[in-house]
Amino acid sequence: MTFSQAVATMPEGLRLWVLWLTVAMIVAPLVLLAFRGTRRDGAVILVANVAVAVMMHWLFAAVGFVRLLGLPHVVIWTPLAIHLVVRLRDGVRPRVAQGVMAAFLVTICMSLVFDWIDVLRYAAGDRGALTEATERTLR
Repeated sequence: MTFSQAVATMPEGLRLWVLWLTVAMIVAPLVLLAFRGTRRDGAVILVANVAVAVMMHWLFAAVGFVRLLGLPHVVIWTPLAIHLVVRLRDGVRPRVAQGVMAAFLVTICMSLVFDWIDVLRYAAGDRGALTEATERTLR
């Protein structure tokens, strides 16, 4: 089973979330790269997102569709979220870039809540397949 096939087995709401996350991972850095004042931020986000995707696919190949797949988000997006908070607090211009950066920050922070929980649960011994765990959680 491929990673895409595994995601396709998730409940519809979670598949929509993964779709939104994927769109945000692509659109946010591209928009930020378009503005001189946020090009570095766009590049940082783009590199971070490529690293997350590579690490997730590598982990999927190594351990399967388990809660540990949240680890790349935890390791890479936690410091990225802190960086974005600092940048937004310093006042990003123009407003479009600020809005995109804020929307991306909210998106990854929402993901990080679930990712931290998943990684901690994996560390505590919850090693079942993510689709089975998701179905049990939603019942």
